[in-house]
Amino acid sequence: MRFSKPLVPAVAIILIAGVAFAARVDFSDPRRALGREDNIRIDAQLAQDTISSSAPINVTFQVENLTQAPIALADKVSDMTYAEDSRTITLTLGAEIPAGSSMPHLVVIAPGEKRVFRSGALVRVVMPSARTPWTAVPRFVQIKVNVLRDILPFASLIEQQRRSTTPPALPNDMFDRWVESTDAVYLNAIPVRWNSSRPQITAENNQASGTY
Repeated sequence: MRFSKPLVPAVAIILIAGVAFAARVDFSDPRRALGREDNIRIDAQLAQDTISSSAPINVTFQVENLTQAPIALADKVSDMTYAEDSRTITLTLGAEIPAGSSMPHLVVIAPGEKRVFRSGALVRVVMPSARTPWTAVPRFVQIKVNVLRDILPFASLIEQQRRSTTPPALPNDMFDRWVESTDAVYLNAIPVRWNSSRPQITAENNQASGTY
């Protein structure tokens, strides 16, 4: 009886290829930013250095938990604001205050663990139709990541989330606990170029949020 060749080498090649193309932060990229707050380190990389109104800003970011306790991130929550005086777009990732009555989806990051995420938001900056040399256009993107430091009060809700596709309800008394347990990590601002023309949004530059 003849036996077929073992499949281990083929499987190994597939796994290696998957790791090679997994989302990651390029630490040598000039569009990279870094932030650290009380043993939580975040590295991020913008997908583009030219931005325009109504186009997405996409980012890949890595959260490293250097504390002795697990932390969590609401990985599907993002927002964008613009400060005209500093000409800075702030891309906020994670939930500082939960919206609605359901708990946002949480990804737990164990002590010593690194997790990589993809996220983004649409640029909503209103600019005058007639641009002059004195028109103040966005020049920087700053990333802010909200991290839930104390997840113990939410342990039962996180377990419910794991067992069901329906988001668990967040009791009213837990909103204050969420705010008290959340810390914001600010990364250094990244210089960008402003494109006044309206781009065409494609599947390539409109990446979905995810965890890797």
